Amino acid sequence: MIYQLLVSELSVLIQDSKKKHPDLRNAAEKSLADLKALPNTSDAQLAADLKRRSDFVKPFVLACSTKNTKLAASGITGLLRLVVSNGLSSDSLRDVLQAFQECTALSLDVQLKVLQALPSLLQNYAESLKGRFLTFAFQICFSLHGSKTVVVSNTAAASLQQLLAFAFENVTAEDGSSSEDKAVVAVPIQEGTIAVHRNASDAYYLPTQLLSDICLLTEGSRPQVLNEASLTAEFGLELLESLLVVHIDTVVKHVEQLYILRARLMPFIIRVLSEKASYNVTVRTVRLLRLLIRKLLPAMTAEVEMAMSLINHLLDPTSSTTWKRVLCLELLRDIHEDPTLVRSIYSHFDDVKERKNIVGDHLAVLVRLATEKPAVIGLGQRSLGYDSNHNFPAEQIAVEAGGLSGAVSIPTDEISLNKQGINSQWSSVRISCIDQMDKLEPPVLPATYLHSLVLTCINRFSDGLAKFLLPFTVQNDSKPRRKQKPAPKHQSQDVSNRDDYDERKKETATAQSSDVPTSTAKRLPVNPLKLEDHEEFDQIRMSALIVEHCWPALLATSSTFLDASLDSEYYHALIRSVQRFTQVAGVLDLETPRDAFLTTLAKHAVPSGSVGSIKTAVLGSFTFQQTNGTSDGVETKQNDRPEPQNQLNMDITPRNLLCLRALLNLGTALGPGMHDSWGIVFDCLHQVDVALIATSQLSLPYVSVDRTDENETPELDEIKAEKSAVEVAVSRLFESTSSLPNQIFVQALNCLCSLAYHVSGLSKDHAPEQKSTEPAELSPNVTRPRYHRLGSISGLRSNDGSASKESIIILDRTMEMVQCNIARFCRTPASESGWTTFTQLLIDHLCCSAVVADVRISAARNLDDMISRITSFLSLNISLNETIGQCLEALSSVVTCLWKAKGTKGGLSCSLEIHSIALGSLLAILEQCGETLQSSWDTVFSIINSVFERTELSVADRNKRPFESVALFRNVSDFLQRGDEEIGSLPVDVNVVRCRAVKDLMELVRAQADDISTSVVWMCLVLHLARLSMDNRVEVRHSALHTLFGIFNTSADRLDAEAWAMCFRLVFSQLLTAMVAELMRSDSAEDPNLRSWDETSIILVRSISNTFIRCLGSLSGHRALTSVWELLLENFVSLLNRRSLGLSRAIFNSLTETLLEIERTSCIKDISLDAAWTLWVDYSPTSDALQKITDNNDASKAYIQYIRQLHGMLPGGFDTNQAGAVMVNLRSCIIESSVVAYGSDVDEMTPLQSLVLETLAIVPTSAEEVLTQLVEKVSSFVTLAFQMDEINTRKGKTYIALSRAAMELLESLAKQEIAAAHASTAYLLAVMIQALEVPVRLKYKRQREGKGVPTWKKATSTVLSILDMDIMKRCTGSENDKQGMWEAIVSIGDGIMAADTGSCDTPSAISVDEAFDIGSFSRFQNVIIPNLGSPSIPDKIRRRHIASLFEHSLIHEPHPDDLARPGQELLDGLRSEHVGRVQDLPPKQRSKMAYVLVDQLFDLAAVQDGSVKRVRLAQVAAPYLILRVGLVLKAYVCDQPLRGLMPQPLSQKRETLYMLKQLTELNSEPKAIPESSGVQSEHKKHLFLLFGLVTKAIKAARRDEEMRTTLTTVLDAMGTDFGY
Repeated sequence: MIYQLLVSELSVLIQDSKKKHPDLRNAAEKSLADLKALPNTSDAQLAADLKRRSDFVKPFVLACSTKNTKLAASGITGLLRLVVSNGLSSDSLRDVLQAFQECTALSLDVQLKVLQALPSLLQNYAESLKGRFLTFAFQICFSLHGSKTVVVSNTAAASLQQLLAFAFENVTAEDGSSSEDKAVVAVPIQEGTIAVHRNASDAYYLPTQLLSDICLLTEGSRPQVLNEASLTAEFGLELLESLLVVHIDTVVKHVEQLYILRARLMPFIIRVLSEKASYNVTVRTVRLLRLLIRKLLPAMTAEVEMAMSLINHLLDPTSSTTWKRVLCLELLRDIHEDPTLVRSIYSHFDDVKERKNIVGDHLAVLVRLATEKPAVIGLGQRSLGYDSNHNFPAEQIAVEAGGLSGAVSIPTDEISLNKQGINSQWSSVRISCIDQMDKLEPPVLPATYLHSLVLTCINRFSDGLAKFLLPFTVQNDSKPRRKQKPAPKHQSQDVSNRDDYDERKKETATAQSSDVPTSTAKRLPVNPLKLEDHEEFDQIRMSALIVEHCWPALLATSSTFLDASLDSEYYHALIRSVQRFTQVAGVLDLETPRDAFLTTLAKHAVPSGSVGSIKTAVLGSFTFQQTNGTSDGVETKQNDRPEPQNQLNMDITPRNLLCLRALLNLGTALGPGMHDSWGIVFDCLHQVDVALIATSQLSLPYVSVDRTDENETPELDEIKAEKSAVEVAVSRLFESTSSLPNQIFVQALNCLCSLAYHVSGLSKDHAPEQKSTEPAELSPNVTRPRYHRLGSISGLRSNDGSASKESIIILDRTMEMVQCNIARFCRTPASESGWTTFTQLLIDHLCCSAVVADVRISAARNLDDMISRITSFLSLNISLNETIGQCLEALSSVVTCLWKAKGTKGGLSCSLEIHSIALGSLLAILEQCGETLQSSWDTVFSIINSVFERTELSVADRNKRPFESVALFRNVSDFLQRGDEEIGSLPVDVNVVRCRAVKDLMELVRAQADDISTSVVWMCLVLHLARLSMDNRVEVRHSALHTLFGIFNTSADRLDAEAWAMCFRLVFSQLLTAMVAELMRSDSAEDPNLRSWDETSIILVRSISNTFIRCLGSLSGHRALTSVWELLLENFVSLLNRRSLGLSRAIFNSLTETLLEIERTSCIKDISLDAAWTLWVDYSPTSDALQKITDNNDASKAYIQYIRQLHGMLPGGFDTNQAGAVMVNLRSCIIESSVVAYGSDVDEMTPLQSLVLETLAIVPTSAEEVLTQLVEKVSSFVTLAFQMDEINTRKGKTYIALSRAAMELLESLAKQEIAAAHASTAYLLAVMIQALEVPVRLKYKRQREGKGVPTWKKATSTVLSILDMDIMKRCTGSENDKQGMWEAIVSIGDGIMAADTGSCDTPSAISVDEAFDIGSFSRFQNVIIPNLGSPSIPDKIRRRHIASLFEHSLIHEPHPDDLARPGQELLDGLRSEHVGRVQDLPPKQRSKMAYVLVDQLFDLAAVQDGSVKRVRLAQVAAPYLILRVGLVLKAYVCDQPLRGLMPQPLSQKRETLYMLKQLTELNSEPKAIPESSGVQSEHKKHLFLLFGLVTKAIKAARRDEEMRTTLTTVLDAMGTDFGY
């Protein structure tokens, strides 16, 4: 390849030089001769040979020196080939470079080839290209870079970068090699000279001096080495940036190169920034400065200090233009991306007294920038998402409402210049100005772009501190050691992410349940400043200094933007920044900045206009005065804002809730170090809760707000979502308190309780708080925090209702925190756990007469809830009984001081309610922990006795307190059941108190019994409870019933049979009779008490049934059992007449359990089951008289379970009549069942359907009549899904799954029937097959199918399984029954062959279904053939089957005239004459099935074994086969001539050829074809019947060679077989 190119170029030089350049001609001829003399084996060998001939390159060099464009083009091309192939001698390198230099002024092609050769020159001659040769290469590139042609200039620029990189790579390689035996030279620097190696000396000139020259050229000075080079400032800066990006490490190692940068480059950068340079120069200068700051800060400290100070100065609006300020801010933004760089800047400058405060001044400037133009950023009283004065696109509003991050649009001039507020739509640019190097003029920037950069700077500043410091707060298992890697990164709690709750919860390492948290404590965060042995402690200390010195400026800037108009993306980022900085200050134990930021978040969490003042006592007043560039103070312009209007503005916005959520997350993260700062969090949370109620924007857990759909707005939806996130944050905050040490938890609880006292207006003596500015005196158990709470929302304390809501809110929040610390209260003494503080708070509220009733009752319920949770926890930890005494003491305090508050707002009714709640709490304690209670019994009985000690309550008034009375009765009943030994073991004082309570109770029952013995008192109490069980108040009677039967449960082993019989007669029977009377009295749809009485009757039935089961052991073998059983059934029948579904379900469930227990205890001999059977038959839950207002499925299931249990107990099972009744009722249960809610019976049966089939499966089938009925019922279930519209039109029921399951049951019944060989086997099989034929026939017409196998496939498989049971031989029955069976079988075959493909919803499944049907048909034919030819089967059945084969074997629709009309013979239609058809006839979709049926017709007509069955089948099939073939041939004869030259459609041709082939090969049954005169063939007589059509077809096939050949084959076969 090289050989031909060089020969071509030398030939061109010889031809073009002629007489003008004889020396060039001679040199070219000589080189050409030398080239031809060399062996041309390969390009590599040729290049090696040419490299040894230094004169070979002479003609090309001479051609370049002629300055003739044509000759130079050939010369440069030759040189390019030699350079690329490495065929150039090193001795001629200088001449080649000079030639390149001489060609730089020629045409474009020549210049490009010169540039094309330089990369190969660097690659192939790197060792030789040094010193002056490399200088030559640079001069060439500089010369070409000055070209006015853009492509040449750009290519030369790229070559310059390659050359410069090549030079510095040589230096890097030299640094890595050994320095022995290398000459050194002295290079001057600022401090004197430095010795460098020879190659480094080259690097002084090339590239060190080149670096100096580039700097000189960039600033417009004269270079020292590149004398003739010129360079624009823009390209010079780009060249320097590309060099330093790659080789910055090399520059750092060489002092002489650093000197160049410090002496030449940095002064130029500062000069450019100081002067009014052009935009494109300034952009490149800022980029280069960014690189130098990142990489060379320690080496260029003084220069960087000067540059950074200048950058901070340029940010002033009077110091520079807007675009230059933007560039400076983008530079600072990029610096903030690297937290390590920020710390390094601070350590080099701010932390050194002699240097300037670079970081501090920078943050101070940000404060001024933030408040520079308040109107532009929409500065106001609160942050808004967008300016409502502008019409925004719907997409923009959707983005802002949803708070999407990252949705940055491209602002145009018209959109972005006049918008107020900071929004990603108009406050950002697609490409930063510092990256827009292609622009000559500054771009048009949004008015708020500068402010968005300020936001980004403070966000990245906070994020950098958090990412570095927070990992150190995580405790390691081992003590931190030097040289040890930092702890795993701690993920700070971020308010912008709502899905990381589970991960944060795992980080806290708390093992808490929703009801009772454990006491597992997480590890407290470590103050990084205490890790003095850590290897990064210096960096930690530096970060702490940054936080301590820079927080005022950051707070001022953040506060400004929190009140500005920001979109969701910017606002979320700002809140995240504030949260992270606050967390950093908290973990460093810097209380002042932490509380300042917490207060700022709290201020912005409360709606605008509702907060009076927010400040912390430890902070004082935050006023920042502007100083000379320091960060100690910055004067904000917040005082210039307009004063708030004197109007109520309490609308909660999503941003208020976002700030609250951030505040709550900080409380969770900083909990161990919050101390008195908890008050800021709790006060803010309370104010927001109250504001939410006041504005009725959301529905809190304790507030119900009704809103219509018309009021729903996107903002309201966002508020709801944010509200949910806040509730999660509140839950997480309170859960985190469970892991706090006791002292810290008590501090938090004190803050919350102090707030509760303040809100309720309580002082030490429970007097209402005066409406003054002075704080009220708190309870002595509560410590006042050292913060000032947020001002209350005006207008909310104007009435008692609002005040009560506010008090209830704070009490509920306090209860939430207490609920998470139940384990702490149970395991820690009351003096250390905060128990006394909280219980005193509740007691002060519920016993204070100045507090409204709602608040008092809420406090009582909170106390009850806390005691309930404690008892639940203690029931699992019985060793912690001391806490039970604390609970009892609290209840005793309540009932003792309660009645002092009866005269005012609460009144008597409120005190009664609180007393009732207290007694309920006592009841919970006794139920959960009464058995393990060893002490405090005196307190228990004093609380119980308080019911009777109230002189202002009469006996009737006491009975009005239903829950107290009933609970008291039950507990006293328990006491009466204890033995004397147990009573005597209690302390004396406890027995005395207990006897007083019993005595008081006996006074209540003295009028009912003369004898006050234990048994009489017990029975009187029972009768009294029985009367209460019929009370008109539903709560009373339910409580009385539970208590009554609880007494019987505890007394079951102490009553004998006679006692039980008396109880059933006097108590239970009377209760049931009274219940029936009440139900009949309330049996009206308008009666509101109807449902409650139904519920009571259900409870009564279940309780009586359970009691009967428990007393069976006592009644077993006793004569009373029969009477009690009959009495129970009699009463249940009376209740069933009520016709209630719930009651029916309860009765049948109860009876089922009772029968099961009777069977287990072998008591069946003592009872009669006839009445139980009658009850089941007469009271079906699906009867028309039963109310069907609700779902009847559960009642039906109970009804069926009852008969299943009863069946197992009946001797011999069901008889014939009973089995029939069972099957009728079971079918009625399915037909009349209700639709299952949120369920479907398509894929799976409903539980009721499954239960019915399971019950039918246990029906004994030994009797033929029973089996017949069972088959009929199950067959009806198979067809039920396809008769649904006729039977039941209820929406939602399909019976598809039931149909499939019934098919399986039918298959098992078929096996039983065939094995039994009953006389009605044929009839039963006919019934089964007829039922299965319905889904097979309807195939695609049933649109709804579930998952899995379709119903028709299941039916097909089932019927084939039944047919495979050899039913032909084992079938018994009358001839009519057998004939009916065969008719059903033939119908099944027709259903398998047929398919309405037009009704199929999924055409892709047709081919799969066709393959299934083909396999099913093959099985079907194997079963019925040849049995179908039996003489006992009528011919019409056989003909019907063959006709189905013929009908479904048609692939194309035949002409109507070709088919026989009514009254004609089958083949008469083939003799008709009609006009042919030319339109294409589409083949049927199931053509494969059609071909299978065609084969079956041929097979039936073919000669077989000659049996009678085969002959009968052949006689029926032969005419249909002749007709089938004749239709194809006649269609061809009539249609093909009309087509002309058009070929026959492919599908029709395929069918015709297939028919003719099968016809030729067929050996027909001789007896199937009638004899004809002159026809001697025995097995080919069918050909004679088609002879006429075959001959006509040959005439029509004159243009179709394949068809004519096939038809000729038919005629040949006919002639051969006929003797021709």
